[in-house]
Amino acid sequence: MTIIESSIAIEAPIEAVFDFHTDTKNLGLISPPWMKSKLIRQSGEGKGKIIEMQVTQYNIFPSHWIVRIEEFERPFRLTDLVLSGPMKFFKHTRTFSQPCASLTELKDHLEYEVPFGIIGKIADTISIKKMVEQMFEYRHKKTKEILEERFYIAEVPVEDAGRI
Repeated sequence: MTIIESSIAIEAPIEAVFDFHTDTKNLGLISPPWMKSKLIRQSGEGKGKIIEMQVTQYNIFPSHWIVRIEEFERPFRLTDLVLSGPMKFFKHTRTFSQPCASLTELKDHLEYEVPFGIIGKIADTISIKKMVEQMFEYRHKKTKEILEERFYIAEVPVEDAGRI
């Protein structure tokens, strides 16, 4: 079992960061250029929601994923479990906390197991784990960029403060 953990601080309200991650339309916005995600269908809301999608890597390797939301504790915790996909096991938990009023910390905890026994473990060591880490790094960067732009509040220069 491979475990990957990462975190990022985002200057946006905790509810907005959580809701951004529950909206399947945003997956395409935060996926790296070498990974395309296409929503096929979804059913339900919150815990128990089922998402079916196609993920294509490098415009060559398509895979079909069926994901179920296992935990949905708005705005603090979101976990999805892949029921069907290219991995033997894949579980992704996001936790959200608000260390101060203007900041949300997003923590990702991913557990996965590749198929194909020892050959899969070698592939994971050589390339899969690095690719997954790069994907999360990209997702964090794009999420931060999108949400901070959306919730950006410009500082008002002192000389203009009296006019507001």
